[in-house]
Amino acid sequence: MAMNPMQRRARNSFLIGFLVSLIIMALVVLALLYRIKSINDAKEAIEQLQRKVYVAATDLKSGEVLDFNTDFKMDTVQTTMDITNIIDETDFQFLDSDGNIQIKYYDDGTEKPKEVMMKIDVPAGTIVTKDMIVATGEEITDTQRIQEYNMIVLPSQLKNGDYVDIRLSLPNGQDYIVLSKKQVLGTTASTIWLQVDEMEISLLSSAIVESYYYTGLKLYAVPYVEPGIQEASQITYPASPEALNLINQNPNIMEEIRKEYWDKYNAVAQNRVRNFEEVLSTVPVEDRQSMVQSGNSDEIEAIKSARQDFVSNLEGTDDVGYDQ
Repeated sequence: MAMNPMQRRARNSFLIGFLVSLIIMALVVLALLYRIKSINDAKEAIEQLQRKVYVAATDLKSGEVLDFNTDFKMDTVQTTMDITNIIDETDFQFLDSDGNIQIKYYDDGTEKPKEVMMKIDVPAGTIVTKDMIVATGEEITDTQRIQEYNMIVLPSQLKNGDYVDIRLSLPNGQDYIVLSKKQVLGTTASTIWLQVDEMEISLLSSAIVESYYYTGLKLYAVPYVEPGIQEASQITYPASPEALNLINQNPNIMEEIRKEYWDKYNAVAQNRVRNFEEVLSTVPVEDRQSMVQSGNSDEIEAIKSARQDFVSNLEGTDDVGYDQ
């Protein structure tokens, strides 16, 4: 039986309405599925940021000597921080090159714990990073500054973060340690940045001036092999009388540091046993002095060239340059 126009329109309207409803329902379902997926992705992302790390168990104060067993606790936190930058047990232990605990001893044979202190105040529950702590003896003093030097001969493969001794070499083979175990804060092909205190500034300034005065002297940096386990060298450079006089009168040099250096090297410096004029007079002939000067110049230029190539290959990385 044929449908009249009214029935046909009613049926078509119903079908259209039904299809529209299906489309709307499908869109709603898709939106819900997308929302659920977004929630699950967000949950998964949050879970991926969860780390079990050590946090401050109590409020920690700047300058406070820390006890790892009582001042920190393991907690689950959400962080994007590189977990290797967060403190762990190894920051409170002496380790050898294989990462094994290395016990150190006092002169009387008793065990020497590694003392660590806070650089800043942090509240309980805070993630503590390695740059927030410092081993006692390495803490920042009021007189420490960051100095830039470009007259020191640098190893061709020196990188940021390396530890070096700054040494002064004489043409007769004598060699003196001017600064001991200084971390390279920044370096380019010919420049190095070091954190130094007033005493170290005075000693290095004395060595720099004397390296300028005399032919054949070389001021150079020597890297440590395993700075994490190697003790700092003893300073052996006796400064000039002028530098010693400045050290003795400088109010910015801590008294105990001044006394330690003065007691150890004053006699040598007063007698001027290491007298550069006398040392250089031991060079028998002029041409030998010229050969020393020429040899040092060739060595310095070769190191500079090799270092320039090395630095060029590291441009754009964190290994070279200085970003204060």
